[in-house]
Amino acid sequence: MTRFRFPALLLLLCFLLSAASAADQWEPDFDFRFPAPAEWTEEEKAQVLRDGSVTRCQTLDIALSLLEEGNPFLERYNLLTGAEVTPRLAFGVPYFFGGRAASHVFAKEPDYIVQKAWMNSPVWYKKNTFYVYGFDCVGYVNWVWKKDKGYGWPGVDRLLVVRSYHIFDQSAPLPPWEEVAQALHPGDVFVRRNPNTHTGMYLGTLRQFGYTAEQVPELDAYLDYPLVLHTSNNASIAARFQWLIHNGLAKYHVASVTDGGVMVSILGVDPKDAPMHVTAQLQDTWYFTLPDGTWLTVMPWENIEEFCWYKYGNQ
Repeated sequence: MTRFRFPALLLLLCFLLSAASAADQWEPDFDFRFPAPAEWTEEEKAQVLRDGSVTRCQTLDIALSLLEEGNPFLERYNLLTGAEVTPRLAFGVPYFFGGRAASHVFAKEPDYIVQKAWMNSPVWYKKNTFYVYGFDCVGYVNWVWKKDKGYGWPGVDRLLVVRSYHIFDQSAPLPPWEEVAQALHPGDVFVRRNPNTHTGMYLGTLRQFGYTAEQVPELDAYLDYPLVLHTSNNASIAARFQWLIHNGLAKYHVASVTDGGVMVSILGVDPKDAPMHVTAQLQDTWYFTLPDGTWLTVMPWENIEEFCWYKYGNQ
């Protein structure tokens, strides 16, 4: 067997070099933001404290901890509530198709795990290709649920079926989006099929986080629309992790770029009304840019076959 060792090592070296070369050639043609602490002026702090109305709760303490360092919603949450929530991982938690194992996500904390995909996704993830391991949408909500409640969550099918705990579902037309937000509480779970299933958790509104029309004029009409914490495709997050793959620990160099991660999106906005659009990783992202450069992506609301908002306080 000894005579095969050198060719095997040579093949491995070629694989590592090709992966590093692929990372070196990938350069986004759009701006993206690296994790960095907020730089508040006293005037800015006073404005957020005056205009914001977020109340601290354990659910958000847990859910927000998987955003990246310096995320503006996490920073404003801490400022408004006096919480001191810190990100579990500096770059946030990436999206990984089928990622449900919390023990795996945090196994090398504060570093990341590189894992082969064991199945193909409908769009991007390829079986036996290395990616930086994280949560998919179900894995993220399930992790929050278990950390907060101490037991496993019911799953998307049960959430859709148990209508006694629904706030809204497809059985009746939705009211205006501002009224949808008024009826929700942080942590309420959103599930939709179109036909793929996606889930996330209600965060609040831009106004509740202290954003004003002066700060985000393009979002003036949407200050009271629902914000959702979830994990999905996001080209800005993908670019961030591509940088990490190329410039981080050697073990990351074999990984292909993930297509997103844990983030905040806004519901109810027509994607055509978003000022920015990019196609990357074979997927489209429509977004607004917040003052610090963070993307606020639009979660499209179209071709919905089934959906519900589920009261998080119930089982």
